[in-house]
Amino acid sequence: MDGYSVDGRKLYMRIADEIRNLIELGKFRPGEKLPTLQSLADQFSCSRATIREALGALRGQGLVEIRHGDGTYVRTASVEMWMQPLDAAILLGTNQVVQLIELQTAILAGIAHAAAKRRATQDYSALSRALFELEASGRHSEHRIASELHFYAVLAECAQNQVLENTFRVLQEALRSSLRLLNPKRDLGLHTCRALYDAVQMERADVAREVVYAYGEELIRAVRPQKFRMD
Repeated sequence: MDGYSVDGRKLYMRIADEIRNLIELGKFRPGEKLPTLQSLADQFSCSRATIREALGALRGQGLVEIRHGDGTYVRTASVEMWMQPLDAAILLGTNQVVQLIELQTAILAGIAHAAAKRRATQDYSALSRALFELEASGRHSEHRIASELHFYAVLAECAQNQVLENTFRVLQEALRSSLRLLNPKRDLGLHTCRALYDAVQMERADVAREVVYAYGEELIRAVRPQKFRMD
């Protein structure tokens, strides 16, 4: 069931909407802890990775708070505070795909640099788990892309910069579309995440940033031939 829902929307977006509706109806109240990832995955008949993406979307809207080692809690927020995620299809329908990839790369590079600089004061065990999940994912699957995005989301949390993290979440769907361009070079994302993990663990902020920029160049090389054919 993972991937797309029956109405053609991303599955995690539909699940995020359903959880939001439950909060609106008072099923989950401000300050209340949400069920575990596994419980939600069973409830919505999907993977834990999909639930993480749904909760990440809700966090980006300021609706929930994820406390590592404890769980996910409903935040006190009015409906007016909720911002809808950008529709990546609109962004990617323009003739500025390369510029969009450059923006994604710059945000990820800033996140990687900040995460490496803060390594000494943070517990990065969640990043280790995210890398393990990525390594265990199938090479030619949407799960591989979802796992790679999850790694970047955890890295964004490690950066301890709310502006960078929120910007990443807004651009997440557009980044997912960009990552699909790398097929059949799908292992490049895994190698990039391994290199990022090593650089962050060694507190080599400049190296972490350069790893991301090199990856961005590969994404741009993947899209340029397609743009040429479309033009």
